[in-house]
Amino acid sequence: MSNLLLDFRITSHCNLGCDLCFRNPGIKDSSLSNALNIIERMYNMGFRRIGFTGGEPTSRVDYIHFIEHAKQMGFMTYLSTVGHRFIMDHERLNPVLDWVGLPIDGIDKRVNSDIRSDKMSNQHRVIKSILSWLPNNNNHINIKLTTVVSQSNINMLNDIVNWVEALPYKIQAWRFYQFCPLGVGKEKREKLEINTDLFSYKMNMLKQQYPCMPISWATFEERDKANVVMEPNFDIIIPDGENYTLLGNMLTDTPEKIINAIFGNNEIMKKCKNNRFWLENREFTAWDITIFIWILGRQIKKNAIMKDHLFIYVYPGILE
Repeated sequence: MSNLLLDFRITSHCNLGCDLCFRNPGIKDSSLSNALNIIERMYNMGFRRIGFTGGEPTSRVDYIHFIEHAKQMGFMTYLSTVGHRFIMDHERLNPVLDWVGLPIDGIDKRVNSDIRSDKMSNQHRVIKSILSWLPNNNNHINIKLTTVVSQSNINMLNDIVNWVEALPYKIQAWRFYQFCPLGVGKEKREKLEINTDLFSYKMNMLKQQYPCMPISWATFEERDKANVVMEPNFDIIIPDGENYTLLGNMLTDTPEKIINAIFGNNEIMKKCKNNRFWLENREFTAWDITIFIWILGRQIKKNAIMKDHLFIYVYPGILE
């Protein structure tokens, strides 16, 4: 149970209009206090890994509070974002975020606009800015790139990998996903959908050509039922074919019902494990020491005790 990453869609809001989006739009955001209580409930049930997604999660002005609270509870944390706020929020994210997932589907405006939207036409420049900025800024967040493979970029994958490989920061994971006609993206299947055999062939060729890059991939079938998602209203769902199946609600259902719905299904558990194996490839596990100190400092401060004494006492002992 502690190895399952549960994706919490903290908002369904996003104004980027991506053609490949698989979110369920229109669900009202929960309040911050209710969401933090749910995170605590998840921890008490035995969950230890949480992802924050959307929509675009950083469109919530309080999104970092979710991550800080989860890390203080003891979760491994993951953020899926387009990255527009990553550099400006990095100082605050650095001690509390284990992984960030960033999209790169093309390296020119035309491809980015075609596969996502005009508002995402400069996404390759966002990635370039981040991967050029990180080496000189004491980063301790593992970086995962994601590429959705579709008709728009299937013949440009080598160019994309060459482009990323030339940037100064070396990423920790790169996942390539066959386009999935889910959610909003269901309306764009004729434009974007590709054959599974072609996708698999291209991926195997890419892995052979770039053995030093942390490339892995998943077909539509492999991703089906392969991630457990909690909506802003705390409904727990899984992708099931071209739709979503409701498993329960984290707020209203009993822990026993939730645990049985997720962990009583061997197919879900096997697929989730295969889809998220890259989580084990963290490079920055040593940063956990600093996180431990940060959590203790926050807890002491919360109890109105002088935290400076804690740092003087704890820090040397940890390093020995």
